Amino acid sequence: MKKYNKLAIPYVVWMLVLTGIPIILMLFFSVSNTESFSTYTFKFADFAFSLTHGSIAFSGVFFKAFLRSFGYALIATICTFLIGYPIAYIISRMQSKYKFIILLIFILPMWTNMLLRIQTLNNLFKPNSFLSNTFGISIDLTEYKSLKIILVMTIVYLPFMIFPCYTVLEKMDRTLLEASQDLGASKVKSFFKITFPLSIKGAFSGFIMVFLPCAMGFTIPQIVTDGDPNYAMLGQLIERQFMSSSPAYNVGSLMSLFILIFTLGSIYLIGKVDKEGETLL
Repeated sequence: MKKYNKLAIPYVVWMLVLTGIPIILMLFFSVSNTESFSTYTFKFADFAFSLTHGSIAFSGVFFKAFLRSFGYALIATICTFLIGYPIAYIISRMQSKYKFIILLIFILPMWTNMLLRIQTLNNLFKPNSFLSNTFGISIDLTEYKSLKIILVMTIVYLPFMIFPCYTVLEKMDRTLLEASQDLGASKVKSFFKITFPLSIKGAFSGFIMVFLPCAMGFTIPQIVTDGDPNYAMLGQLIERQFMSSSPAYNVGSLMSLFILIFTLGSIYLIGKVDKEGETLL
């Protein structure tokens, strides 16, 4: 297999350029007094070590956004589990030849542009929408922005919960269930004693795969609330540090590093729980 190692060189170079360099720049800005960056005017001579912006990065505004992001993401993740796990279980137990067509139905929305999906869902929750004009059904959540954020997150990221759970359930040894029933256990007891414990790895992977983009995302809260600062989440807070008229790259980089550490820790946990990679499709 070593003769194929050279084929990985383009991938390694790609990762170093598009991942390694940005992380190095974030580290650089997070410990410097540099508030903005331009390739035309920047000089290393102007660099000065500083951690004073840490008090700004982790101020009360940051913690409010963090708690809001954590709360919304946790609720949305629980909702995706309560909806997605039963769907994955039902599909995995189906004997129909149309099983993969049903799975395809859940995959199809992911083939469309994410911005388009979010904007479409946002429009459905307005008083004058496709549902109200066509079917006379009005779902007006204009005044319930928190609920709207959670609903859109749940719908958009539902497939990320279904597929890890389905993969584990599909690979499960059915003879264990047959043995359980032969020993007198009911179907409900067999589910809670065998099926659910053995599928917990898929549920855990799905939890992380849904929670992370929900908590760290920028697009959904920005579109759903029209950028309302009262509902700002971590992704929006970081975006403002880089894109505002008075940028603060050092503050934004420090916040981004915090999220990066949190994300890498979550990936590490997935690797510990699912060492064989059974939750991967």
